[in-house]
Amino acid sequence: MLAWPDRAGGSLAVEKNMAQSEDAVAPFFRIWIAPRDTIRQIVDTDPRRSVLALAALSGALSGLEGSWLSAMSGPHTMSTLWPFLVAVKVVLYAIWGIVGLYLAGWIITAACRLFGGVAAVVQTRAAIAWSSIPGIAATGLGVIAILAGIVTPHTLAPGKFSFPPGLAILSGALGLWGLVVELKCLGEVNRFSAWRALLAQLFVGLVLGVIVGLALVYQHFHRGF
Repeated sequence: MLAWPDRAGGSLAVEKNMAQSEDAVAPFFRIWIAPRDTIRQIVDTDPRRSVLALAALSGALSGLEGSWLSAMSGPHTMSTLWPFLVAVKVVLYAIWGIVGLYLAGWIITAACRLFGGVAAVVQTRAAIAWSSIPGIAATGLGVIAILAGIVTPHTLAPGKFSFPPGLAILSGALGLWGLVVELKCLGEVNRFSAWRALLAQLFVGLVLGVIVGLALVYQHFHRGF
């Protein structure tokens, strides 16, 4: 006898694959509107998921945007090696994005512990990386605007650029919302409020500011002698 295909089993397999595909993409959108629930699901299943890729992408886009702005401000100084130098800069910025993520992960984890946080370093890195998605969108928007000719060099101020008001407002809104998402993600992985996450961030900024200030004071007096 001929065996007929198991249509029910095939349908279940298709539905399972569709659900897996949706689970793979959905967090990139849900992090915008439900950061706490999204980051909780990520750290409970795989806290290393897409973390390095997001950190590298953030750094690479920053390097690409900076290269194009530099080229626009001084096109006469560009050499034939400019495309190669841009590629090198993008790679280096991507690497620095990952290195910076690890440094920030250690520092912010330590600061959050002082305020009662419970997150492990790997969870803090996940919170930082996934909350960078609005910032990545803002930088990507800036790159697109530059390539489309929307951003132009300022005619009266060398080194400055003219941004359409709408683009500036949108970029600022994305940056602000990225901060909100980051505080909510850090709060969730540490089991405390976003306000306490903000205090931890401010504490880190204060400590770094004191260190930099003391270094500058030492350098000033050292030169005097």
